[in-house]
Amino acid sequence: MMKDIFRAAGIGCILAGGIIYFTTPLVTPSSTQHEQTQLEELQTELERVKKELAIAQTITSTETVTPNNPVSTQTEDVAKAEDEQQTAPEPITKIILSIEPGSNSKTVANKLERAGVIDSAKNLESYLIENGLSGLIQIGEYEVDTTMDLKTIASIITKTK
Repeated sequence: MMKDIFRAAGIGCILAGGIIYFTTPLVTPSSTQHEQTQLEELQTELERVKKELAIAQTITSTETVTPNNPVSTQTEDVAKAEDEQQTAPEPITKIILSIEPGSNSKTVANKLERAGVIDSAKNLESYLIENGLSGLIQIGEYEVDTTMDLKTIASIITKTK
């Protein structure tokens, strides 16, 4: 009795496998080649668009159109930006810096630079190394902002004075 059940189940599995094998479409080399060709065309198009975007950004950053003056040069824009900076204070960026186990001075400095808290990760890293603080960075979460100088940030993340 049990033998007959196993035999029937085995035959059923073989039949189901055969049905699935013969009814599913096979991937042909020509369809794979067609997809590969489409992929290459899309990558070429993407590269072309990236180049055009870079050119457009370069043109936009060097000249702007204003109602009074059709083309304003970059030096005029810089002068206007300096005037605006003198009248409006620079916004303060505050972040919570999370230092995980295994983080070193380079990774911490890079995080702060990406967040816009410091201008140069290399400057902070150099400061930490020169003052013997690079090995004293403590794990934890610290609130830092753009008003802080390198010395202040270093004392916060190393918990020194």
